[in-house]
Amino acid sequence: MKKFIYSMMALAMTATAFTSCENVPAPYSVTFDEDTNNNTNTPTTPTAGTGTEADPFNVAAALKYIEAGQDLDKEVYVSGTIVSVKEIDAANYGNATYLISDDGTTNGQLTVYRGYALGNKKFTANDKLNAGDKVVVYGKLVNFKGTKEFTQGNYIYSLNGNKAAQPTPTADLNTEATAWSVAEAVQKIQANQTATGEAYVKGIISEVVSYNENYKSITYYISDNGTDKTLQVFSGKGLNGADFAAKTDLQAGQTVVVKGNLKAFTNKQGKVIMEVDKNNKIISISGASTPQPAATGLTAKFETGMDNFTINNITLPADLSFVWKHDASKKYMKASSYKNNTNYAAQSRLESPVFSLVGKTSATLTFQVAANFFTTAADNFKVQVSTDGTTWHDVPVSTYPAKDWKFVTSTCNLSAYAGQSNVRIGFLYTCDGTNPAGTWEIQNVEVK
Repeated sequence: MKKFIYSMMALAMTATAFTSCENVPAPYSVTFDEDTNNNTNTPTTPTAGTGTEADPFNVAAALKYIEAGQDLDKEVYVSGTIVSVKEIDAANYGNATYLISDDGTTNGQLTVYRGYALGNKKFTANDKLNAGDKVVVYGKLVNFKGTKEFTQGNYIYSLNGNKAAQPTPTADLNTEATAWSVAEAVQKIQANQTATGEAYVKGIISEVVSYNENYKSITYYISDNGTDKTLQVFSGKGLNGADFAAKTDLQAGQTVVVKGNLKAFTNKQGKVIMEVDKNNKIISISGASTPQPAATGLTAKFETGMDNFTINNITLPADLSFVWKHDASKKYMKASSYKNNTNYAAQSRLESPVFSLVGKTSATLTFQVAANFFTTAADNFKVQVSTDGTTWHDVPVSTYPAKDWKFVTSTCNLSAYAGQSNVRIGFLYTCDGTNPAGTWEIQNVEVK
């Protein structure tokens, strides 16, 4: 009888144990997809960080930041684990494309597009980055056609907890009062006497080459006679390191004292260029030059910036911070008033610098354009011309693109403005807020 009673008690305890297992709660860190058609567990990571050096975004926070679509022109820090490395192009450009997430899995991935290695240096080998590496990446975040990514120009701030070694401070090679002439600077470079510090160089600007919208810097040449292109000042900053606003902030004929590192640079064609390296700055500037005549014709590729074009936001709703914007990764200008599933009423004109058609009897504007999501192309996008910067006139466009993101070459006849010296062109984006807000992309603009 006792054996029978003990057996019944054992069975009861076993039944109780199995019943209890069904009611054990899941761990607090596990969440479940609410979609009843998908019962797989989907781990999520809470957002964290403010995007600063001291407090980087985690990947979840970076993805939310991109979705918000605000302040994407600012550079931020993001911490994550490499999921996979898509490409390391050490041979040509020294950059890499890879994916990161918070846990190193494919959940919640962020693309790092064509980024540089630790300390903003180029990759020198294809085995310097691996899945599982912990990184903090610094750069600008974008949503490129649905892909959330770091845009080109980013770099690794730290790798597996290691930061790039900071350079040892060096003494200046001379002073502003004893600034070298351009000829002396070149001699010092050739004699390998410039690697240990920064130097002051005094010269006359002979040519202003280009303006970089991203870095607010200008590349220009200086010489002792103001004519020769003896020494290139690469991606230079303004007085005491101030940002430049446009290429026209410097002009040929001005005398400058520049401070920076001097070196010999060999370009892809094998030509050796004597230069003041990037991160240089103007210490003094004098001798305002004679106003230069307006350039004949116009060329703007938008590869590195806005090429002296400006943006006139005629109507910009409070929910938008821009309509036209330069896309550094794709090297074109882009316009849209669509945000957060809303088509906003907006009007914004991308305006060229002044150029001259003096001496011409005919002129043609040529540009490449791609688009999508518009209803009527001619209502959403117009080409205009002005001779006073205030009154703008529409001009016929030869070809509009299809809704397929494919670039087409289009032209506009500007012969009616031939012979005039104060010409501007404008690309006008207009959305009424009722029809879809199309997206437009412009590159390779030329008037000749």
